[in-house]
Amino acid sequence: MDLKLPVIITKPHLVFVDINMPVMNGFELIRRCREEGCGASFVILSGYSDFEFAKQAIREEVLDYCLKPVDPAAMIKTLNYIRLRLDKQESGETAAAEKSGNSPEDTVYVPENEERFNRILLYIKSHYNTKLSLRELSEQFFLNKNYICSLFKKFTGNTFSNYLVNLRIEKSKELLRTTNIPLQLIAEKTGFMDIYYFSKVFKSMSGIPPHKYRVQIQKEAEVDRP
Repeated sequence: MDLKLPVIITKPHLVFVDINMPVMNGFELIRRCREEGCGASFVILSGYSDFEFAKQAIREEVLDYCLKPVDPAAMIKTLNYIRLRLDKQESGETAAAEKSGNSPEDTVYVPENEERFNRILLYIKSHYNTKLSLRELSEQFFLNKNYICSLFKKFTGNTFSNYLVNLRIEKSKELLRTTNIPLQLIAEKTGFMDIYYFSKVFKSMSGIPPHKYRVQIQKEAEVDRP
């Protein structure tokens, strides 16, 4: 059956597609649209949490994969992320067009993964005090673990584990400077469930153990007082 796709006529920036639809499923629609020159970005909606669907969504390079019933707060986050991505895409296309003398419609824009990586960083900064792992990030963002590692290398020049440890140590320093809570509690609040491991890592990265760091900061504060 030769179907005419209205999505090509309207030239939308963003298309939400369900996996289960009459005539053709969501993935088939995405492939068909792209074959016919549609440059829209796609978001998959599905009532299934099966990881196989998520992996296929990754292969089709969709912007996001949303489970039904859709949570309003989650959808707002998704739309904000998409808006930022499309704004950046439009800016990139305009700059490229001005440089080449072509109109934005004639410019082929190659999307980068910076926005996706920023979402990963935001998630880490909100969950650094939990038992965070590459596996959890992989399941949360429907991305291969090796791919996430490559994003860290590209955008930070560091590994995921080193980035996480550095973040936890910086957060622990903040607590040591601004509170008097026990070291055990600081360790727990920053993702180190073992105070001995926390002290060992802190010393290896800071040169002194956490209790001496706190004393040093307190002495410096007293000197600075008028």
